[in-house]
Amino acid sequence: MSRFETILVPTDFGESAELALDHAITIGRAMSSKIVLLYACPLLTGAALDGSIVPSPEVIEMMQEAGRKGLARAIENRKNCGVEIRSLETVGDPRSCILDAAKQNGADLIVMGTHGRHGVSRFLFGSTAEAIVRTSPIPVLTVRGPAPNALQSLLAQGVGAAILVPAKGDSLTVA
Repeated sequence: MSRFETILVPTDFGESAELALDHAITIGRAMSSKIVLLYACPLLTGAALDGSIVPSPEVIEMMQEAGRKGLARAIENRKNCGVEIRSLETVGDPRSCILDAAKQNGADLIVMGTHGRHGVSRFLFGSTAEAIVRTSPIPVLTVRGPAPNALQSLLAQGVGAAILVPAKGDSLTVA
């Protein structure tokens, strides 16, 4: 089995990214790896009737500052995890930033969350994880976050105190 010396963990600070970091820590402890936690501040662009929408430098700076705080918080929350974690912040298309960071940091493995989008939301937002899996020259481990359905998420967490069921026509009753 190959030893993963450096594990790159891209984050958007969502639940699936947090789970991916925890999985990377487990792997890192077993293989004496170090982790590079990456936040790629996206240059949000969208189609408008008259062209592209590009955020102002002030908006980008606010997003970068939020990213720096998120990276610091994620590392602080895991300071006694037994694995060296360092942060890295970049600006640009997350797909390109992830692949560039993997190469520049000598990563042997990428561990990243996936949202599991389908249909229109996948068409509109794309799948960063899928693009990385298809184009990465190194292994990629994707970690699926909690179920997107709110009820499934609650049940998976053991929160099933009340379930609404139809009864007596159109009204809802707590069961």
